[in-house]
Amino acid sequence: MARYLIHAGTDIACVGIWDAGLPSSARPIKGKALEESAARGEVLAIHTSADGSYLIQLHVDEPFVPALWQRFDTVGNELGLHLGSGTAMAGGCEDFRNPRPQITSEADRFHVEPSWYHVRVHLNRMEGAEDEQRAHAEASRALTPDELARYQRMGKSFRTGWLLAVMAGAALVTAVFLQHRLVPGTLGAILAVAASWRLLRLKRSDYDALHQRYEDAFAAAVSPDIVLELHREPGPLPGGCVDLDGPHSS
Repeated sequence: MARYLIHAGTDIACVGIWDAGLPSSARPIKGKALEESAARGEVLAIHTSADGSYLIQLHVDEPFVPALWQRFDTVGNELGLHLGSGTAMAGGCEDFRNPRPQITSEADRFHVEPSWYHVRVHLNRMEGAEDEQRAHAEASRALTPDELARYQRMGKSFRTGWLLAVMAGAALVTAVFLQHRLVPGTLGAILAVAASWRLLRLKRSDYDALHQRYEDAFAAAVSPDIVLELHREPGPLPGGCVDLDGPHSS
C-alpha cells in the first residue's frame, strides 16, 4: 500500500496516469488515438474541461476514505489500467508517450507492483476558499501559540521593511528626475536606513524555519483536486476515459 501526491499540469484539459515504461511514439498521441490507447488500458485519461494545474492524490492498493469535512464524488466507472513496468507517470496527457515531454518530469513518476489495476476517480467538490481557510487553520495549529505570534509579527516586519525600501527607491528616482536632490534624497536615505535596520534586526533563520513548518502543514492540509484509487486485479481489464463533468455518485 502506498500514497502519492503529484501536481499535474495540462494545456489540453486532460490529465491522466500511464505506464512510464511504454516506448515513445513517433508523434504526440491525442484525440481519437488517445481514446483508443485508453480503451486498451495503456493510459487512464481524465478530461478536466479546463487547462491548468491539478493536485492529484494516488492511493495504491489502499482505500480512499475522505475526512468528515471533505466532499468528494466518484466520477465515471472503474476502469482498467496496465502498469506492467512498475513505474507509473501522472500528469498532462499531452506527454503520454510523447518523445519530447513538455509538462511532466521525474518528480511525476512513482512505483507500483507491475500489474493490471482497477482505477476509481474521485473529484473534490469543496469550494476553494473554504478549503484554503481550513488549511490555514490547520497550518496555524502546527505552531505553538508563541511561535505563531512570533511568525506573524516577523512577517509583518518584513513586509513593512520591504515597503520602506520601495518608498526609498521611489524617492531617489524622484530626486534624480526632478533634479532636486537634497530633500527627496535625504528622505530616501533615511527610509533606506530604516528599512535596512528593520530587516537586519529580524532573526531571518528563525523566521525561515517557522515559515517552512507553516507551509509544510498548509500543503499537507490542502485537499487534492482529484483522487485516484488503484487496486491490483488480474487482467486484462477494459479501460477508458473519465469526464469530470460527466455522471457521478456521492
